[in-house]
Amino acid sequence: MPPDFLEQKINITLKKIIEVTKGSFIGPVESLETKISSITIDSRSEKKSDLYIAIIGKKHDGNKFTEEALSNNIQFAIISNPSFQTKKTILVESGKTALANIASFLRDQIKPKIIAITGSNGKTSTKEIIVSIMNNYLGKDKFLYTAGNFNNDIGLPLTLLNLKNSHTHAVLELGMNHAGEIAKLTRIAEPHIALITNIGEAHIENFKSKDNIAEAKKELFNNSKQLEISILPRDDEYYQFLAKDKKDLKQITFGFTKEATINCKVLNEKTITIYTPKESCDVKINLLGRHNVSNILAACACSYALDIPLNLMKEGIEAVKPFPGRLEIINSNNGAIIINDSYNANPTSMRESIDVLVAMKGTKILVIGDMAELGKNTDKYHQDLGDYIKKFQIDFTLAIGRHTKVTMQQLDKNDFWFDSKKALLSELLRIIDSKSIILVKGSRFMRMEEIVNKIIL
Repeated sequence: MPPDFLEQKINITLKKIIEVTKGSFIGPVESLETKISSITIDSRSEKKSDLYIAIIGKKHDGNKFTEEALSNNIQFAIISNPSFQTKKTILVESGKTALANIASFLRDQIKPKIIAITGSNGKTSTKEIIVSIMNNYLGKDKFLYTAGNFNNDIGLPLTLLNLKNSHTHAVLELGMNHAGEIAKLTRIAEPHIALITNIGEAHIENFKSKDNIAEAKKELFNNSKQLEISILPRDDEYYQFLAKDKKDLKQITFGFTKEATINCKVLNEKTITIYTPKESCDVKINLLGRHNVSNILAACACSYALDIPLNLMKEGIEAVKPFPGRLEIINSNNGAIIINDSYNANPTSMRESIDVLVAMKGTKILVIGDMAELGKNTDKYHQDLGDYIKKFQIDFTLAIGRHTKVTMQQLDKNDFWFDSKKALLSELLRIIDSKSIILVKGSRFMRMEEIVNKIIL
């Protein structure tokens, strides 16, 4: 996380911190009225902070850095290991839970209208579109939103610690890798409006099936005491499942079908007509792909739930530019067009990105890396990808990664697998010319942006 995200400003007494976290404190009574105005999870912070929270992560145990923190301009520490207890520490069962409880307390004090977003694909893009719309509607100082994709059990509470009295709304992204995580995050966020973008194969390794993914995403609707509105993808194969048994909630849907509350007509690749139950208008879009149109409609559905006029939605949508690493168009020095979609990949997003490449005019070059977190069906998904590529007239396909070997077995003579980025780049640079359109995509661990950076030059 960025350094500025590791330290948050609040205004709570130490006594209230102890109460909220259900912690035990053996320090002097006079310390209880100390104002806690800043919290950090970074023991190395050079800034003066009032409270350090020791977090146990996958690689490091924050408890082990308590002494360092207390000797480094930090007054008090929340710990979960009694071995490190001193007169400057608050002992709790879990640092993560303590962080979440403090964030929830602050949320309850300020009481913003909260929008929570989850889904297999498009969470961050949809959030950014909503943010652009709300900038027009409220002004940037009136609402809080998730920075980047800080959507887990650390990032979400750290986001909420940024709440200010001036914030009337908060737009929060919730991610998951395992069942139960959305439920946990929903209890921290307590949304009034809950949006699911879609159900896809992302992280399917941990869920075994799309049915289980849908079940896990549905936790968003069952764990908030103040939920009022559910927003659902009307075209998704899991729509009926997601909508089931939620008759107590107002439901708003989005999609390409006319049955959706918010729908659209695609006029061309740059213009759509958006329809709400009240009005319609033509909107220019700067994002590539049908899936991004769906993200726009999801953002409009959320805006409609907030009674934001369509003209302000239009202004917000038209102000959105492509997101770095997500179907980002880059013009190289030799005139070639690069579609940088290197941020991440799963079977759904891979197909969507290929559709974008196929629709463009020029020499089509597809550069792919492995897709991760697909479990026992990894080879099958990569084989299916090869079958999908075969459907189209793509001039060259270049691949790297252990699993894309399976993909390339489905393809032809102008398609090559490489065992190193250096070898792939050598071939890629050989075939690129001013008419080339190059799509670069793969899962995060493949670091496909390294290829993008080399061919921009």
